[in-house]
Amino acid sequence: MRKISLLISAITAALFGASSVAQADVSVSGSAGAAVVSGNDNTEIMNGAGITFSLSSDLGNGVVVSTSATISVDSNDGEAASTGAATGLSNLTFAMGSSSISLGGDIDIAGDGVGEVGGVAGDHVDEGGYNTAFSGMGGLSGEDGYGVSFTSDFGGATITASYILDEADGKNNAETDETDTAAGVTVSIPVGAMSITLGTATQDATNQTVSGGEISMALGGGSLTAGMAAMTDSDAGAAETETYGVEYATTIGGASLSVGYTNGKSGSSKSQRTEVSVSQSIGAGASVFLDLQNGTGGGTTTGGTNVAVGTTFTF
Repeated sequence: MRKISLLISAITAALFGASSVAQADVSVSGSAGAAVVSGNDNTEIMNGAGITFSLSSDLGNGVVVSTSATISVDSNDGEAASTGAATGLSNLTFAMGSSSISLGGDIDIAGDGVGEVGGVAGDHVDEGGYNTAFSGMGGLSGEDGYGVSFTSDFGGATITASYILDEADGKNNAETDETDTAAGVTVSIPVGAMSITLGTATQDATNQTVSGGEISMALGGGSLTAGMAAMTDSDAGAAETETYGVEYATTIGGASLSVGYTNGKSGSSKSQRTEVSVSQSIGAGASVFLDLQNGTGGGTTTGGTNVAVGTTFTF
């Protein structure tokens, strides 16, 4: 941990050692959405909106520091409008050319989720009542925390590595003797007309390890992505969890179409899930969408088809 403290001190000194005049920029953007979701003898109408504040400053020495905050009422969860969540301002990101370093309380664990392919529909279809469980990957039990993340390009490959000092507390500080640490790395490599992404991550408190890979390529006027991932949990003594998936995205007459299929397994329990998403712009930052999700298999609780129809707006 002493090495991590020295590294952070060195980064801070390098970034702020030069005397220069900062040029600040603050931008505001917003989005909103509404949907009708139907599934297991259940129909819901929901809507929500959010506003994002982005802050950045060019320090004049080749370094740009930035952070952001969001105030929102989630359009796909039942929550009171008066309790809309405010998130953000947890991280500081320092960009230097093709590299960046992020430090803060909401750092994603790199490598987690790589290879989990096929979930092309939005979150609304999950509220339909069918397919409430799936014997496939869910990633690590914790996906972020207080830590540091580094991203850079090396010889055409993009590498992201992160170290989480405190995965559980959800605060904007961490002590260096915490035991709920995690680490991960993601590598994306162009290979001809294809792109290959590999990732792995470990979570120390739960002794969980995930690894996965994806391959993407252009095909028939669209893009095809296939992936696989696996997770072991040595503390729980559970059987290895695996997932295999494929998805295809294209445009038809101005509409965006995505189709995905996922096959998941945990021990002897297996599940299959198929999703379809169609979105059409109607101008002025507005669009309408139709999402379908069908689940089958012994590991799917109440398998069936959820349907979500709605609209989104950007401001």
